[in-house]
Amino acid sequence: MTELIILILTGSFVGILSGLLGIGGGLIIVPALTFVLMHFHDVAFNQAILMAIGTSLASIIFTAAMSSYFHKKRNNMDWFIVVNYIPGVLLGASVMALIIPHLNITFIKHSFIIYTFIAAYEIAKSPKIKSVVQLPTFILANFYGFIIASISTIIGIGGGTMFVPYFIYHKVNPRLAVALSSSLAIFIGLGATFGFIKNGLHVDHLPEFSIGYIYLPGLLLITSSSLIFVRLATKWIHQISVLSLKRLFACLLFLIGLSMLFTG
Repeated sequence: MTELIILILTGSFVGILSGLLGIGGGLIIVPALTFVLMHFHDVAFNQAILMAIGTSLASIIFTAAMSSYFHKKRNNMDWFIVVNYIPGVLLGASVMALIIPHLNITFIKHSFIIYTFIAAYEIAKSPKIKSVVQLPTFILANFYGFIIASISTIIGIGGGTMFVPYFIYHKVNPRLAVALSSSLAIFIGLGATFGFIKNGLHVDHLPEFSIGYIYLPGLLLITSSSLIFVRLATKWIHQISVLSLKRLFACLLFLIGLSMLFTG
């Protein structure tokens, strides 16, 4: 029952983050699910964090898709920008998903922690928004998409904590930046999920109801509860100031980084 409550609460919070801040929620899912797998299923930390990352990326497909849909309904989406990044994002996520089991787990954990602190700082100091959009060429867009998707796959996130500041830096309105980030998170999840399934198929001592490094009960409960709150959060975004969004985002990342210091 405790596991059930933790997963449902995690999913609810993730739905709010996805709709409000344009992130897939991996920075919440990974530490929460790592804790669940270690304490309720006796999974070793090395396996638990890989399963948490894989499950997080799979859940992001559904949450980000729902978030994108509601942003589009509210005329807060530009698919012409999104398509320029899709090839690089898919390639980066797919390649890194196949490589990640061969990386040092301590490196993955420390990368997660360091990244959250850097992202919190960058968002807090991001420049003022101007009306003119200044985005890079198709080739550079795919290069950036590849890098962001690769890092996101290592950490188990939808890339929102990088894509949102990235688009803001290029003078995109923060609300549109959130919507663009949500849509690109779908392709990070799609590119990464197959690799995590494939790499975990023949691994011993994984929990019941797992497909590779995807923990199906966690995927089902987190995704279903998150979808309920995505719709509400996409409404709230238009009622919150840009400055408040940035401050909330930065504080959240800092707290998550601190929490992961005590995991494992």
